[in-house]
This record gives sequence, structure tokens and C-alpha cells, in this order.
Amino acid sequence: MKHILSLAMLVIFFPIVFALPPLPEATSSLGAVTLDGYLYAYGGHAGTTHKFNTQTVLGTFQRLKLEGGKDWESLPGGPKLQGMNLVTHNGKIYRIGGLQPKNSPDMPADNVSLSDCASFDPKENKWQPISSLPSGRSSHDLVVVGDKLIVVGGWESRGKGNMPVWHETSLILDLKTKGAKWEQIPQPFIRRALTAASISNKVYVICGMDEMGVLKNEVDVYDLATKKWSAGPLLPGDKTGFSPAANNVQGKIIVSTSEGLVFRLNDAANGWEKVGTSNTKRIVHRLVPYGKNALLVGGAAPGGAGNFADLEIILIAEKGEPVQ
Repeated sequence: MKHILSLAMLVIFFPIVFALPPLPEATSSLGAVTLDGYLYAYGGHAGTTHKFNTQTVLGTFQRLKLEGGKDWESLPGGPKLQGMNLVTHNGKIYRIGGLQPKNSPDMPADNVSLSDCASFDPKENKWQPISSLPSGRSSHDLVVVGDKLIVVGGWESRGKGNMPVWHETSLILDLKTKGAKWEQIPQPFIRRALTAASISNKVYVICGMDEMGVLKNEVDVYDLATKKWSAGPLLPGDKTGFSPAANNVQGKIIVSTSEGLVFRLNDAANGWEKVGTSNTKRIVHRLVPYGKNALLVGGAAPGGAGNFADLEIILIAEKGEPVQ
């Protein structure tokens, strides 16, 4: 007797993964976030690796409906920026700092880190300025914990002929207080090209590069309740330090690395477990929640092979493989 599997049964055993429309332009070092069923993407670098100018860095802002969306919707943009990210709080999207080239394509690089910050309300469809950073910052990351917006790591590029200043403090802004200013807190690391994610009252600052150009697998943890830093478990891998991507997915911290490996912080918060593998190895990309799974957004191939436009769905394993 033949057994006929219904489509529903097939889906149970062999999940169907539908492709999502790619970014309008292959882009790395962009900002990306999900809100109310939409994926939002801002700015980024759309040129050849390390070739930054007023034409290769974008100031576009767009969104895609994640369920059934076929086309990206253009929204009001802003300054041309890369090396920044987006977060959400109470229905608004926040954009903090970023790197802006001042030079035309035929001129020497003249990159400046901005202190500008803004929030976008989808209901009003416009950006509003918020308290500026104490100084320019790019190659950093940011998270929201409760009503607090936290910025970690990064540096200040100061234009042609000037050495960059590496930031030694993280920043906190109270979003519930009108007119609040940024609070500076010492951080026990000096790194950029890092990533960050939060769980409960803790911010996990993951990997990055130090002042000497050394890639780091360190994880530093800031507890907003105790206002203290501690060391977290090192991220596994030999080449995971530069520009990984992390986020909180279903209450767990998930990290995508340049080796194409996807890790999850274990329940004891003392180690990592492998929960997935990407089809493409990426740096300077973004990872955002997609139901129980995750999306990799944009990024560049390690070694300078070019930028990605596709949105890659990563299926997160329920049971991970413990790694040292």
C-alpha cells in the first residue's frame, strides 16, 4: 500500500524556505532592524572594498514587508553613512552616528565619524533629531535594554590627515526622559568592528579589532543592574573577530561569523553552541530575527570579493552542538 504524504506533512519534515527579495543594491556596513513585520535597512557601503567616497556610501532608507512583500519601499533617507546600525524602541527606529566620506571618487579618502543621532517614526514617516553623541563615532554597535539605549566600542575618524581616536567609553541614553543627554561609562576594552546584543539587563559586546589591528574573540558583558563589566565566554573560531553580527532571537543571543558559522549563547551563559551554518561567509553584515530563525542582511565577502544583496535565511537548530 502506498503512503501519500500531504503537503502539510512534507512541510513538517522538510521545511520550505521561501526566498526574500534582495536589497536594492549590494551593500555592506549598513544598519538593519525589524519592526512590526517589516525589515528596515539604512545606508551602507555599496562600492569596492575600502573605496569610500560620496558615491559609494548611501543615505537611502527602505523597508520590506517580511510576509508576502515583493518589493522594497523607499522611505525618507538621511546623511550618507556606513559603520552604523539601527535599533527600535516603542515603535520608533533609532540611528546613531556613522562614518561619512567627504571626498569625491577621484580624491583621496576623507572620512569623518558623525555625532548625529535621529529617530524615525513609521507612523509620521519622518526622522527627528535626538541628542547628539559627545563626539563622532563609527564602527560601533548599539542595543536597547528597557528604556536605555547603549552604544559600545568604535572610533572617531577625524578626516584626511588626522589620526582616528579610539573610544574608551560606552554611552547610555535614557529614552524615556525628554532632552536626556548621553552618559559616558568606562569600558574595559578598546575595539571597533564589533557586534553587540542584549538579554535581560545585560549587554554582550562581542569580538572586534583592537588599536594594533589584532582580531579579538573576547566577549565583554555589561550589567545595567549592577553597572559592572565582566568577561563572557570567548567566541569560538580562528577568524571570527572582525565584524560578526549578533542579535537577540527568541530570547537567545545568536552570532553569525566570517567563517559562516552561527553560534548561540548557552543557557548557562558560559559557552557557545553551534546552531547553524550560512551558505555565504560574510563580514560587516547584519543579523535580524525572522520568527524562530534569523536573516543575514547584506555584508561583504571576506577577502574583498564584493558585497552581498541577498537576504539569507538561517534555520536555527533547536538543539545546538556544544563548542569550546
